[in-house]
Amino acid sequence: MAEAAAHTALFQAIYSQPAIARDLLERLDGAAAEAAALMEASRRVFLVGTGTSSHAAVVGEHLLRLVGADAYALTNFDFVTYPRPIGPEDTVIAISHRGGKRYGKAAIEYARAAGANVIGITGQGSPMHGTHVQLQTAPQEKSSTHSMSYIANLVALGLIAVQLGARTGVDTAELQAGLFRIPAVIQHLLENDGVVREAASVVAASGKMVLVGAGPNAVTAREGALKVKESSYLVAEGFELETFLHGGLQAVSSGDLAVVIAANGPAFDRTKDAIRAVQHIGARILVIADERVHQDVHFDPSLSAPVGVVVFAGVIEQLSPIAAAVPLQLLADYTATLRGTNADIFRADDPAYKAASDSYVL
Repeated sequence: MAEAAAHTALFQAIYSQPAIARDLLERLDGAAAEAAALMEASRRVFLVGTGTSSHAAVVGEHLLRLVGADAYALTNFDFVTYPRPIGPEDTVIAISHRGGKRYGKAAIEYARAAGANVIGITGQGSPMHGTHVQLQTAPQEKSSTHSMSYIANLVALGLIAVQLGARTGVDTAELQAGLFRIPAVIQHLLENDGVVREAASVVAASGKMVLVGAGPNAVTAREGALKVKESSYLVAEGFELETFLHGGLQAVSSGDLAVVIAANGPAFDRTKDAIRAVQHIGARILVIADERVHQDVHFDPSLSAPVGVVVFAGVIEQLSPIAAAVPLQLLADYTATLRGTNADIFRADDPAYKAASDSYVL
């Protein structure tokens, strides 16, 4: 394993995640209990965010539905521009690492004006205000390609789900056990990155990749695509599994990288169909698989040579996006290094992209 100091701020953030997860598990239980107390009598829970934070909101929806909440994930922009009727019987969970962006603030203002409870999940030192309860998670990111804030926000959402389940009488033993395994799960993935490095060489050469996931990992596929776009400026698209089979497959070419997330859940058999399909096209395939199903991942030796399988320790499917995201974060950083792009600055060294960014307010 290379020394983080020799790499990007993104790389250093990725490698800090086991320690950050341990800190959150020790530090945020009380705040998570306060959040759950607010939510207990809620009719509905809306989770809102932008970009990576909106991806965290989708995983949060799955976690909260697991413990009986009627939860819905939305983007901040959609929540305030095309508003749902909400009221005092609802709770809004506002997710924003920086805590100061235009539509994130507007979402909190809309929720407060409607009388809804507002729970904030944000980074340490964030200026987010207007919340009834706030969980401050990871330190502020130095890289514009966010990684540790995503994982930290998912851990915080998992803690809230455990506390809410305890209040609603749902058995959360498997969820809680999985949460406390997360630091070790991440550490193992960081220490076994050889297959990810090979995948990075494939996408760096081809310039194109697709990612596929189901259930809570449909959004993991989108998050992985976003990291590669932000860091390496390549064409990458994340698909929900069935959507991929209904049309996304046609944009894949021989030699492209296809990443398929294989969690232990009801979509696994259909996931195997996607693996076979991309091999027929000639794409190189990386599978990120739960240890309980990886033995059932088979490649046809007569078709394209696979990159391989990254195996993560078995956790409940609603937590698997935490594990599955880590190899994708590494893939983004390694691909950027191979291509000579700066993973940390959102192309701010290019005058055209800087002018584009400066032309609007986030």
